[in-house]
Amino acid sequence: MGGCTVGVIHVPGGILFFKNRDLQARYLVNRVTAWQSTPEVHAFKGANLKTGELEGVAIGVNRHRICVANTHVVSTPDVTYDLLCERLVLEAREQGHVPRIVRDFMGRHAVQGGRILVSSPEWTFLVEVLGERFEIQEVQGSFVITNSFSLIAHQVDRSPVREQSSASRLRVASGMLGNIANVKQLKGMLRSHLPMKGELSICNHRQDGGGTESSHIIQIRGEYIGWSSLIGFPCENDYCTVGLFR
Repeated sequence: MGGCTVGVIHVPGGILFFKNRDLQARYLVNRVTAWQSTPEVHAFKGANLKTGELEGVAIGVNRHRICVANTHVVSTPDVTYDLLCERLVLEAREQGHVPRIVRDFMGRHAVQGGRILVSSPEWTFLVEVLGERFEIQEVQGSFVITNSFSLIAHQVDRSPVREQSSASRLRVASGMLGNIANVKQLKGMLRSHLPMKGELSICNHRQDGGGTESSHIIQIRGEYIGWSSLIGFPCENDYCTVGLFR
């Protein structure tokens, strides 16, 4: 299924929260993208890759300065973790709400294997889900995730290049996080072709014609919340920025 590189960077006065969304070519033939924007929430809609229907949230932020985004690990017939992300961004108002929302959702659903990052300027949770199993861990400082579980014990059956890509993108992004202090530098990371342009790089170019189909940066600085985004490869396109919740 997808790849994706997701993370949070702490900068003076706030955070930079980001996602490169990666998909295989067959999911890009009839590309459908949609935004969900209300006075309380701004989000990029997720998609059920089995049905092609828009469903849930791939990355979003709410007025309470809580951001959420996910990465894919295991394809199953269960409901998509995008629906849990939607619940989180719609309902979370403070740190203590996150574990409660996750437990309630997982008590009602079996879920495809995925990883979810939930962040505010003050705290971050990593959530992993697979079937009826889930794990929640609070993490400190700047943090990045790709497509391999770290909390749930599970042997993923997928091609070696998918394993290599997840490990490579995690290694490169983790090495860059400490040197990023602003949006311009983060854009440079999301356009990175280290260690080489192709399936192993953060700006992901797959041999099947797929790869990074959109890129998103949420900047929170004090009361300001801004969203920079592009559709396509980050190395070939410019970001458009909008201010939210004015």
